[in-house]
Amino acid sequence: MIRSERRTFIWFVVSAFALLLSCLLGALYGATRVPLSDLLTSSDARLVILELRVPRVIFAVLVGGALACVGAVYQTIFRNPLASPFTLGVSSGAALGASLSLMASCAPLGVAASAMLGALVSITLIMTISRRLGEAAGDSLLLVGVVFSFLCSSVLTMLQYISDYSQLFRVTRWMMGGIPAVNLVDLGVGVVLVGGFLVYVMTRHRDFDLVLFGDDVAAVKGVALSPLYYTTFILSSLIVGWVVAQCGVIGFVGIVVPACARLVVGLRHRLVVPLAFMLGALLVVLCDLLGRVVRPPFEVPAGVFTSIVGGPVFILLVVLGYRRFR
Repeated sequence: MIRSERRTFIWFVVSAFALLLSCLLGALYGATRVPLSDLLTSSDARLVILELRVPRVIFAVLVGGALACVGAVYQTIFRNPLASPFTLGVSSGAALGASLSLMASCAPLGVAASAMLGALVSITLIMTISRRLGEAAGDSLLLVGVVFSFLCSSVLTMLQYISDYSQLFRVTRWMMGGIPAVNLVDLGVGVVLVGGFLVYVMTRHRDFDLVLFGDDVAAVKGVALSPLYYTTFILSSLIVGWVVAQCGVIGFVGIVVPACARLVVGLRHRLVVPLAFMLGALLVVLCDLLGRVVRPPFEVPAGVFTSIVGGPVFILLVVLGYRRFR
């Protein structure tokens, strides 16, 4: 027991240190390197670091951590390590809603609202199917999510085909998934949404632990399943819609990161959720940094690198027979 707690403590310390170091590198490096000493002598350096890069790094932390935590919760509720906002089709629904707003040249608030509405419609479909299938819903819901994702992708392809070149470029570039330049308002909204979701999950961590043993066991132990599921789905849909509206589609974070967190600290959500947040934030911050330095002055979207990193890790988990809920 002591050995396990020591290993968990080491993982948290290493993850926190790596995240802080990646944030520092993200603030100092980009298309051009800005030495930290220039903050005291150069107004241009202060502008680049404090007003452009630091908000972007903080935003990347929020996005990566949010996607990882939503994925961890989905995997618990459906008791399937492959469940995530992307495999369940929630991100595809949000992307379709946001794309419609982008093509209609709506204001940013309209794009965010459309993405959240698309995510809510998607999760409503999943919830309806889940109620009909009962305990056998897990694997079937993944198939429904894949089919729904293909359906949304087909509609998006049709919309891109009939759109003009400026709209086509805008939507195609956005679909690659990347961390945008943000202001204090964007950061404030992100802190409220992600912080509220984290507080909710951490206050209900024992309920999520019991859900892993099945709905019947959780109900016997006093867990109110319907309020737990509905509240979780609504909050997570708002998170996914917000991420997709701001950043586009950033894949694999919600699948790979929670799986890795469970491998090192076990199944207890009071440990899995904060570690998944730090690892997801670390992954997105590093991928965004890599996208800015690999071919300056051009930027490669962070979603490209999360797929490059996450794809092989996901295949490795499948080959090694990862079955953390069975």
